[in-house]
Amino acid sequence: MRAAVKAFLYTLKENAMSIPLLSIMLIFPIILIFILGTALSGYFKQVDIPKMNIIIVEVNLKPSIYDTILKYDKTFTKLFNAEVFASKSAALKKFSSSNKYVAVVTFKEHQRNNHSNYSPFGNFDIEITSKGGSQEAGFVKVYFNIFANYYKFARSIYSPSDIPKSINFESAFSGRFPRALDYYAVAMVVMMALYGSFGGIAVIEEERKQNTLIRLFASPKNPQIIFVSKAFAQMVFLYIQLCLIVLFSKYIYQANWGENLWIIFLLLFIYSIFAILFGIFIALISKNYILSNVIVSSFAVISTFLAGGYVRIDISTKFLSFLRDILPNCAVQSAFFTIIYNPSEITHVKNVFVYLFLLCLIIVLTSILLMRKVKLWQFSR
Repeated sequence: MRAAVKAFLYTLKENAMSIPLLSIMLIFPIILIFILGTALSGYFKQVDIPKMNIIIVEVNLKPSIYDTILKYDKTFTKLFNAEVFASKSAALKKFSSSNKYVAVVTFKEHQRNNHSNYSPFGNFDIEITSKGGSQEAGFVKVYFNIFANYYKFARSIYSPSDIPKSINFESAFSGRFPRALDYYAVAMVVMMALYGSFGGIAVIEEERKQNTLIRLFASPKNPQIIFVSKAFAQMVFLYIQLCLIVLFSKYIYQANWGENLWIIFLLLFIYSIFAILFGIFIALISKNYILSNVIVSSFAVISTFLAGGYVRIDISTKFLSFLRDILPNCAVQSAFFTIIYNPSEITHVKNVFVYLFLLCLIIVLTSILLMRKVKLWQFSR
């Protein structure tokens, strides 16, 4: 146990004294958040948000909410392109078969109402169907939440003939959708965690250079605990750096990290474990330091781009959309945005926790099997 503690502390000290490592993993992302958050601030203004395609379903509503209210609202017409369906099943079928649409918004008559006393000014329920973790879908939910609350209030003070058709919701959206600074604070943290996989590679590579990897794997006295201690030290070091980036961006840059910071840190902890395990897994598979770095670098660049870590992108290809959805960094990034801007969507966040846990478990079991198959000539100079 004493040797394990020494290995843990030695690895932490070695990393903490590495100026290049601190510069790349800590200082660089902090500077990049400021540069991107400032330079692209105009790109993230509400007026510059591309229109989102949605499907509206009205189930037995007369008069039509869309025809009498929505299509006259300036904010709605600026934000959405809408297609109206009378059948919910047909709308959901089209939604599931195409990546074009952000959400399906279903208006249903309130259960306590009947057609004799129905009016389009508040007597309806809204149901929104979307893909979990979608930032755009969160924005749709914000709009229609404000829409429903406004008209329920308006119905109590206006007669139907006097209610305004055009409402300015601009101020209501303040703080409900990320600014450039908010967006890149999240994106850079997720991206740097993925680059933290190099720490997992270093655990294997350092042992290889010292010709001690075989002894760690083959010794009957189970010295693998040293290997585990070093891996744990790499994870702790990565996690501390990521937490510092979050805290710096929140309190110095005033980036929006929401009110549930403890959930952010918990998810970041699990994601840090995944990153180190992923690096170890790649190193064991490739058995070559340069190849391991190339694989991790390529994966980080491609997955960050698909997840929108560099710039927000609209993926219309079904295969690429599926690939993006299963990427761990995309799952974590969407979970962060859900925690910050739609904290009520707890189901999606739970699913991401389970997904990361399963990924870590699979990688651990696979790595153990790979370690058992290490030959004496492998990983030698």
